[in-house]
Amino acid sequence: MPIESTLHVHKSIMEKLEREAEISGIPRAVIIQKLMQRLMKDNRNMIKSNSRIKYQQRDVKANWRILHIVVNEYEYEYYLDMRKFYKMSVSFLLACAVRQYLNEIINELFNKNINSDNYFYRNYTITNKMVHGIVCWQIYWWIPP
Repeated sequence: MPIESTLHVHKSIMEKLEREAEISGIPRAVIIQKLMQRLMKDNRNMIKSNSRIKYQQRDVKANWRILHIVVNEYEYEYYLDMRKFYKMSVSFLLACAVRQYLNEIINELFNKNINSDNYFYRNYTITNKMVHGIVCWQIYWWIPP
């Protein structure tokens, strides 16, 4: 079931996304999806605890764009998890992914070298169990062994 959401994106980030989508012929939605997947793979370096959610640096209102996205329920849950564990807004996560991985992702998509796993997000599981009266949550971002 598709979920509609919006992100606040700085115009410089939006321009990069739009330019690469136009030049490569790859839909912006596909680029965003692959960028976020790539960012997930860096999870060990990004997990933080005991801090507030970080947002993008402030700028004048004219420099911000609203990006409407439609994602499936699995992607949506991943993005919420990333927000919680990385302590960054989803908009900020996307901006970081664009800065770090956009060229890499475009090259891989354009050259068809990227893993086109249509079930990437379906390897997500969240379970809970009771241990000595305490609820313990387990979140798996890939299929556990």
